[in-house]
Amino acid sequence: MSDVDPRDTPSDSGDPTRANWLKFIIPSVLGAALFLMPVPGPETWTIPFGVAIDWLNANFAALLKWTLVAVTVTSGLLTLWYSYGPGTPKTPLMVQYFRTSAVWVLLRCLGAVFTVLYTTGMGPEWITSGATGGTVVGSLMVNLLALFALASFGLPLLSDYGFMEFVGALLSRAFRFLFRLPGRSAIDGLASWLGAAPLGVMLTVQQYDKGVYTTREAATVATTFSIVSIPFCYVIAKLVGLSDVFFAFYGCVFAIGFVCALILPRIPPLSWMPSSHKPGTSNHVDDTVHEGETLIQAGTRLGLERARTAPNFVEFIKNGFENLVFMWFSLVPATVAIAMIALIMVEYTPVFQWLSLPFVPILEWAGVAEAKAAAPSLVVGFADMYLPALIGKSIESQETRFLVAILSVSQLIYMSEVGAILLRSNLGLNIGHLAMIFVIRTIIATPLAIILAKYVVF
Repeated sequence: MSDVDPRDTPSDSGDPTRANWLKFIIPSVLGAALFLMPVPGPETWTIPFGVAIDWLNANFAALLKWTLVAVTVTSGLLTLWYSYGPGTPKTPLMVQYFRTSAVWVLLRCLGAVFTVLYTTGMGPEWITSGATGGTVVGSLMVNLLALFALASFGLPLLSDYGFMEFVGALLSRAFRFLFRLPGRSAIDGLASWLGAAPLGVMLTVQQYDKGVYTTREAATVATTFSIVSIPFCYVIAKLVGLSDVFFAFYGCVFAIGFVCALILPRIPPLSWMPSSHKPGTSNHVDDTVHEGETLIQAGTRLGLERARTAPNFVEFIKNGFENLVFMWFSLVPATVAIAMIALIMVEYTPVFQWLSLPFVPILEWAGVAEAKAAAPSLVVGFADMYLPALIGKSIESQETRFLVAILSVSQLIYMSEVGAILLRSNLGLNIGHLAMIFVIRTIIATPLAIILAKYVVF
């Protein structure tokens, strides 16, 4: 028998520890640079992700326009075919993408109809006008196509290779002290911030089903830390003409979100939620940070563990393409439909004006310019996160547009995605709870945004 320790024998496959370190560090640094590194733009500082979106929109506008038509029409036809027609999905992904409920089938088909009617100019004026179709189809959704294309391959650099776990561990004790939440919740919160709010909600529901969270903890994480991601914030800022103050804007979003996170877990309805685990699960020990570990040691351990099982390059490309197909064919058509319906109601019916009437004198008392135009943004965000910004983009006052943009990304509860996921989950949240949380967040965010706009940003 040889006396040589096999661990000392060189391996043709290289040093697995070094490989894990490289797999952890390189994608994390690239992702952080893409989404977090300030770079000079034509007029002000921006991020590389924003530069890439602007470049795509500037050079491929016509291609993106007709891609949007192809995506929405294909989505509508395939969803009808596989949900109500004779088509049988061949793979689980086809089931996930194109077999859905009647409401979502209707929304995708409406999205296709709105897109075709606007793009061809064959629709009525209430579809083809600049305030409705021009805003949604001609501007927002074309931007979102580019955003989804880049985000599908860029965001996994932050979420799949250990960066999220590393930063989450560093924040774990702060989450426990400030928000009365286990350390693991910091990682789930970052999944929203660095990925997408629906992703963070789904992760939280999965953790609750495994017994990691109590009902109150899961409801708190899902409704308080489902922060709109950096790429979406950039699109909102650009939509309302605030890309030149993006870093100040995002800093204010973070500050307001922090204040809301301090308050909401301590008041109803979240404080009413039971502090018990899901029946049939056991209480999991929060082992984000092991005994005797520093936060950096814990973050490094978790980051390397994630990197060890992270996708290789081929899997990265495959996963990115699947993410892109899901976002393009599932989210884009429904978003077109919801945004168009809401803007048509805003422009051609008095519904939102009636709903927002009580807020007009409050905004005027607070010194908000164009208060009547801004007031609908306080209520319309419950339907979809883009709607306040879509309504407020034509407001002349920069401070008021700042308020509207803050509300777009700070209210968090919107029924087109996050709200629908929460209602389908088993966290015990109903439509009344979600409406209460939406209203409370709006009450907190509005005065803070007004103060920050007047005395800090502008």
